[in-house]
Amino acid sequence: MICFYNKSCERFYEKYPLIYEWFTASQKRVSGLKIFKSVSTAVMYAAYILLLVFLGGAGDMRIIRAIIVPALVFLFVTVVRKGINAPRPYEKYPIKPIIPKSTKGKSCPSRHTACAFIIALAVLYVNVPLGICLLILSVFIGISRPVMGVHFPLDVTFAAVIAVALGIVGFFVIP
Repeated sequence: MICFYNKSCERFYEKYPLIYEWFTASQKRVSGLKIFKSVSTAVMYAAYILLLVFLGGAGDMRIIRAIIVPALVFLFVTVVRKGINAPRPYEKYPIKPIIPKSTKGKSCPSRHTACAFIIALAVLYVNVPLGICLLILSVFIGISRPVMGVHFPLDVTFAAVIAVALGIVGFFVIP
């Protein structure tokens, strides 16, 4: 498994200069990426807060799952990433992230991506159309992390798989 991860990291390192050059060739692209990072994060957290307010205000007991399942995913991903403590792309290779970040280690799985997916699934549990929109946004959040140079593609894939698997079980399988 480690060999597969390292080969994937090497492929990313080989291709990242093309991504970096394309984005940094235009300040508008870099600004757009920064705006996407900020706005997408704000949208996901606002959606989650609004979901909890809606469920709480309606006295809807689904609020219990809407709190517990995301909290468990957050804790699980935090423990796993601390245990793995994989270096970030800018630590492992001589690359410069498009969006500067100084965090060391804890690259895999991407907690940012896992949170986006589990919030989208929590919303999907209550409102399918809005949940689908947030799942699509989660995919773009996941894609943006390697594009920015702060995670490897497998970091975000692993995070998405964890969040989706635990979210499906927590929201749709367990009665």
